[in-house]
Amino acid sequence: MDRSHLARIGRRRRRRVEERKRRGRVWRVVRGALVGLVAVFLLSTVASVGAFAYTYRTLSENLPELDSYRTAELAQTSVVYNAQGEVVDELHGVQNRFVVGLDEVDPTLRDAVVAIEDRRFYEHRGVDFEAIGRAAVENAKTLSVREGGSTITQQLIKNTYIAQEQRQIPSLQRKLTEASLAWQYEEEHAKEEILEQYLNTVYFGANAYGAEAAARTYYDKEAKDLTLPESAMLAGIINLPGTYDPFSDPESARARRDVVLGRMLENGYIDASEHAEAVSTDLNLSRGRVEYENDNEYFLDAVRKEMAREYGEEALYEGGLKIYTTLDPRLQELAASAVDGVVVPEAGDPSASLVSVEPSTGAVRAMVGGSDFEQLKFNLATQGKRQPGSSFKTFVLAEAIRQGISLDTKYVSKYLEVPMGLLEEPYVVQNYDFHERGPINLKTATEQSDNTVYVQLALDLGMENVVEMAKSMGVVSGLETYPSTAIGGLGEGVSPFEMASAYSTLPNGGVHMEPYLVEKVVKEGEGGGETVVEEHELSGEEALTRDQAAAVTQTLRGVVERGTASRYRDLDAEIGRPSAGKTGTSEEFVDAWFVGFVPQLTTSVWVGYPQERVSMVNINGLEEINGENYPLDIWSAYMQGAVAGLPVEQLDAPSPDLKLQIKTGGYAYKEPEKKETTGGTTGGTTRGGTTGETTGGGTTSETTGPATVPGVPSSGTPGAAQPSVPASPQQPLIPQRQTPPVNGQPPAAQPTPSRPAQY
Repeated sequence: MDRSHLARIGRRRRRRVEERKRRGRVWRVVRGALVGLVAVFLLSTVASVGAFAYTYRTLSENLPELDSYRTAELAQTSVVYNAQGEVVDELHGVQNRFVVGLDEVDPTLRDAVVAIEDRRFYEHRGVDFEAIGRAAVENAKTLSVREGGSTITQQLIKNTYIAQEQRQIPSLQRKLTEASLAWQYEEEHAKEEILEQYLNTVYFGANAYGAEAAARTYYDKEAKDLTLPESAMLAGIINLPGTYDPFSDPESARARRDVVLGRMLENGYIDASEHAEAVSTDLNLSRGRVEYENDNEYFLDAVRKEMAREYGEEALYEGGLKIYTTLDPRLQELAASAVDGVVVPEAGDPSASLVSVEPSTGAVRAMVGGSDFEQLKFNLATQGKRQPGSSFKTFVLAEAIRQGISLDTKYVSKYLEVPMGLLEEPYVVQNYDFHERGPINLKTATEQSDNTVYVQLALDLGMENVVEMAKSMGVVSGLETYPSTAIGGLGEGVSPFEMASAYSTLPNGGVHMEPYLVEKVVKEGEGGGETVVEEHELSGEEALTRDQAAAVTQTLRGVVERGTASRYRDLDAEIGRPSAGKTGTSEEFVDAWFVGFVPQLTTSVWVGYPQERVSMVNINGLEEINGENYPLDIWSAYMQGAVAGLPVEQLDAPSPDLKLQIKTGGYAYKEPEKKETTGGTTGGTTRGGTTGETTGGGTTSETTGPATVPGVPSSGTPGAAQPSVPASPQQPLIPQRQTPPVNGQPPAAQPTPSRPAQY
């Protein structure tokens, strides 16, 4: 054999031997590494099990009371209802949640959540070691964390026992703690109970916590009414709510939904036909948050503020309260339409506010606090304190009737200076356009809204008594005992809410009912029942007797029939029944009012600019906005619809038992004495108060001294304004107005304006 050939064979053999040796060395290295990794894995496993056991032993003696977590931990959304039982608001903080029982969640959602989140849920004891191993292998393959091993029970523990700030921080100790607690938790709770609690705590995105909130948020329905594809979509959101948000990324949400449906098919929850039908279905979302009607927002804002004051912010936004209000949706819609039909603030018009109260109960049935809650959060109905003008005269009139003064009592309508004491300028009172009507009775003075008469009357009554009457009828704002208060010149002002409440005293027979917005508050109690936390109890206080209130009402009836409210309108014809009320306009036409009522409903309307004192002149072709136009326009438009369907009832009239006397002392006008006649006839003498007494609001004569008012001299004091005989006969109907004080101080004398300030 050729030696060269043998040499080549030898070299090939040596190379094969060397290759085997080299592979042997590599294998020994790989084997060593594998053995090392196995050893590390075994040691890690032993360490993990040991740590788990240690953690379990350590924590088991000091775990919190698990059974109490539901009431102590779960924030629930509060719901607000109108008088018809319809949901008008949902109040929640960070977590929008409605806790429901497992039987109130459709089975398809229960199955979908188990299939995608924890397929061995019904087999493990709170910790799924198989899932942990499977997740570890998958994560090792991809060199990333693609799967987790947490069970539904572990997620429940994380959501209820782990502090919010620690939940997103990776921590082996935290995971072991969760697992230990989950293991213990399953010893004490059935699977159905755990699943129910999980479905009430898990986050579904869009601020929806729990299955019920999720169903309402994404599909505008209750969880018990969900369909298979809807349930699969919701279950798919849980893993990554931001990624699978169907509102912002419907394609990803649908793909994830189909993954869930696939898992449900694999695990036997649905069959092939159900799967095929479900994956072919569109998402069909229906944004289910309560769509707040801007018309309701001012009323609801007042409710929220009241409930927060009474129960606190936490209870209101996390306590799961059911708040039943007095809001009448029909009346509220009418009120908003009436306001919008007259004023358009966006076009430069003034704003308007309306409050409508049920006199017999005090229930507030409608409230408009502005034209756009999004633009102006300030509630003009409850927070706006404005000058009431002559609408305040009603309280002076009520006090006069209470003191037994007849409406036939006369005062002189004239230029008036009221002394305010030494070193003080007198308080000057004039009527609108300087009209001086001479001696007129209180009925005419009310119908014509005479300022000078009402200031004199108030001084005779005693300003402190006038203020007390206003408060007893329902005014809660601060009132001063200055003469200007008599004609609505206040330091602080009053709100439309107060005025509606106060005027409601009259059609309710003189009894003021405490106004209220909330009928009752209910909270879910132990065992799923409901507990009434609060229920409104009707509360009334007599400010006037029924006859006294009727006498005031009939006088205000004259305002509607013959007075300032009749100048441009025939309210009886417009609303189809008798009504009573009073107009009011403040200095320089800054505020305009009408407050009126029928037996079943009292409504106040204010018109003005909310941010500052702006004169309402030359608006939409009108020379001036006053109580006779815009407020009455709104009041009539609203009341026409509001009283529809209500029986026509007559306003109260005083009974013959009411005895009133003509006042002739103080500032009151006294008829000139007639000279005594003698001769062959039987004669008599007439002095001061004349003879006779009539009933049913009739009169007897009376001569008394003037009431004493702090800081105001009596009529007998030198320099005081004295009654006088008029220089001119009674003038035709003209509205009046007067200047209010500034910042709660007594008004000083002012230069004579082109027109007096208020009527």
